[in-house]
Amino acid sequence: MFVVNQIQKCFVPVSQCDQKSRVVALANRGAVLDESMQLPALSQLGLDGNTLLLPVGELDGAPCYACRVDPECFTTIAGRAILAGASEDVREAFCRAQEMLLWRESHRFCGKCAQPLIPSTHDLAMTCPACGAVYFPQIAPAVIVAITRNGGNEILLAHNHRFNEGVFSLIAGFVEMGENLEEAIHREIKEEIGIEVDHFRYLASQSWPFPNSLMLAFYAEWAGGEACADGAELSECHWYTRDQLPRLPEKGSVARAVIDAFVENRL
Repeated sequence: MFVVNQIQKCFVPVSQCDQKSRVVALANRGAVLDESMQLPALSQLGLDGNTLLLPVGELDGAPCYACRVDPECFTTIAGRAILAGASEDVREAFCRAQEMLLWRESHRFCGKCAQPLIPSTHDLAMTCPACGAVYFPQIAPAVIVAITRNGGNEILLAHNHRFNEGVFSLIAGFVEMGENLEEAIHREIKEEIGIEVDHFRYLASQSWPFPNSLMLAFYAEWAGGEACADGAELSECHWYTRDQLPRLPEKGSVARAVIDAFVENRL
């Protein structure tokens, strides 16, 4: 079981840590795992004694830390592969470590008075001892929507310029300041493909630490308009039936899980 820290803690040198501790050693958007897709013990990594580790929680009763390692010195498993194939505890530890380490690296100084920040003694936050400002970890929520028509027999999939060649997925976008989730769904779909939707409902969520998103998946029904990719973010979009799907995202993402549910008629 992975249990998160409830209070922000300081970086700790390897020399002060129990060698049985588990470590999320991060590099290239992935992490070091052993042959059974488990996090290695600190003793297995051979890190320099001065390497700093960030406490992120406990895994099976042992302290769990995060750190960055040189990708030329370690073999890492891609983050998507971890989300697809590792245990729930390892996935949670990986997501937590990835986001917490990035947050600590980017919140070293106060944005109000530029003084160095220190960990809070009673919260999962960084505080400024000079002006009293408090900084909590930041998560970027995003909506991702499975849109169907013709009685749920067709699904709308699109190709994003950032996707691998030929890959099509669901319509997605970040929630903007001042919006609720429903407003974000309508805006993103209208902006990116120009159609209207209704009858939407929540399906599932997923931590997506690339770098710090929370993906919130919804189902919606086409209500009008001609689907046309905006040409800026999306290059193509088409309606597909279950037996004529394009190349899909790899397993491990909530997008693929939702598309698989459509294929199996479970939406």
